[in-house]
Amino acid sequence: MNAAHTVDRADLPLDDRCTVENYERHYGTRFGHLLRFDSQLLKTLHGPGELPGNVRVASAERPGVTEQLAVVTAVANLPEQRDADRRRYLRALLDIYGMLPSQPADRVSAPRTTVIAPEREGRILAELLHVLPHRNSLRPQVKRMPAGGGLLVGVDQQPPARAERVVIVDGVVASGVTLMAMMHLTARPGTAVEVFTCHATPEGALALARYAEQLKVSLTLHAGHVSGILNEKYYSVEPGDQATLLLGDIGDTISPVVPPSPQGKAV
Repeated sequence: MNAAHTVDRADLPLDDRCTVENYERHYGTRFGHLLRFDSQLLKTLHGPGELPGNVRVASAERPGVTEQLAVVTAVANLPEQRDADRRRYLRALLDIYGMLPSQPADRVSAPRTTVIAPEREGRILAELLHVLPHRNSLRPQVKRMPAGGGLLVGVDQQPPARAERVVIVDGVVASGVTLMAMMHLTARPGTAVEVFTCHATPEGALALARYAEQLKVSLTLHAGHVSGILNEKYYSVEPGDQATLLLGDIGDTISPVVPPSPQGKAV
């Protein structure tokens, strides 16, 4: 299996370079790192298979997870979301996190741990779960962008290149490419990586596990529930009704109803 590879924006085709610049303008940032996942690599990573033992799914033991996910799905597909809907959605996400057998706040207390909570939903959830602020943390913009039949991932912060332990907090694993990019940039063989998420597609969970194995990284994925499929835009959707989003855009949904982020750097 080939790995993703870092690319220089100057070497990108003009269309891809314009895509990157449009994303940077939209999010008010500049990507210092660009990783390309070509279409063949994605096809291999997302291929069918059995979930390995390092993918731990809370709903297998706690049926309340799927009840809360149904709330999330209902709000995600409303034609118009009011603040009360957004708060119900956020509460359901936090309830799912609360039902994970392992909690991120317990994991980040270990020495030499780097916490990664991507903007926006990862950072918001990590703050509400009391994982941030943390003395060694990153809150990067990590964005996937369509490019040449595959995906480019842009990362705007310089992550530690040889982290010993990494805890990643996010809302959903759809394609998995943004989290694979973070592992690619931070992990070395033997690094212990724990990912916490409310939901994952089977394709995304398998891709993370396969990519970690390729990097020789010790991965544990803690997911509330694993279901759905990826659509052509790499969103999680219902297999029998691809117009139905399982979670939608978490950041867009919850950001209007959360407190402002703490100011300043973590100490």
